[in-house]
Amino acid sequence: MTTASWTDLGHIQRAFQLSAEEAQKLAAFDELLVETAQHTNLIARASLGDRWERHYADSAQLFDLLPATSQRLIDIGSGAGFPGIVLAIMAEQRLPQLRLQLVDSVGKKARFLQTVISELPLGNCHSSSQRAEVFHVKHPPYDVVTARAVTALDKLLDLAVPLMSDDGLLIFPKGERAQEELTKAAATWTFDLETRPSLTHSGAQILMIRKPERRS
Repeated sequence: MTTASWTDLGHIQRAFQLSAEEAQKLAAFDELLVETAQHTNLIARASLGDRWERHYADSAQLFDLLPATSQRLIDIGSGAGFPGIVLAIMAEQRLPQLRLQLVDSVGKKARFLQTVISELPLGNCHSSSQRAEVFHVKHPPYDVVTARAVTALDKLLDLAVPLMSDDGLLIFPKGERAQEELTKAAATWTFDLETRPSLTHSGAQILMIRKPERRS
């Protein structure tokens, strides 16, 4: 059961108060997504029909959770660009200092992301075809780490914590099994937790995690 109706770009534009330029770039992104998804496995084809809710709104709702001082964000397992590309579009005018790194180990997805970045264009965003486990070795830490539909929370913390700064923030949208994942993760991790209800699904939550530490 959803908490709002998200059927097209117009709904997204009104709900998240997108500027004309932001809406134009989101439309251009969607055109590339739909075209490419016909021959490349970016998202499940069955989800194209409800993509404005399932992918766009679900990503856009994360933007207001970003600290105003954020300068570096990494999106793990960016896939087709959710939430990374959506956040990059919204950040251009609203958080102009923010630079986003999108990481996906699947080459065809990383190449699609780079095409989107080049064609829109998005000067605040870069894409890399690497595994998150090795990406942190040659890169400084990030203020914010996002990940959507990547893996269970305990495994996600293994991937994300090496990438974040000491005072960084992890933002993870989770579905109806969020509490189950939190309970399992708490067996091996301690962390400060805030939650927000999802705008797109009444049973889902957005987890905001700070100061994660592995239990000794």
